Amino acid sequence: MENITIMEALGLSAVAIIVVMIVLVGLMLIVSGFKYIGGSEQVAVASTPQPAASPAPAVLEEDEETKTVAALTALIMANDNQQDKKYRITSIKRIK
Repeated sequence: MENITIMEALGLSAVAIIVVMIVLVGLMLIVSGFKYIGGSEQVAVASTPQPAASPAPAVLEEDEETKTVAALTALIMANDNQQDKKYRITSIKRIK
């Protein structure tokens, strides 16, 4: 078995760390380049069919948690999978 000095071990460790960093940066560049490949195509989102006839809807309590959940659900639907949009909730009204 060969004896390795501390300086050789440190040099080998530095080279291994540099190789790992180069591979990670390369992977980062590849992943970030995916947004430029085929970015002009838009995927059509199929809307879910609504049930034809549903029984009488259950009445929910109108508390703050229910209003917050309804507002967040409406924001998710309005966002339409575009993360750059910004919205501000000014009021919450129940529509019957």
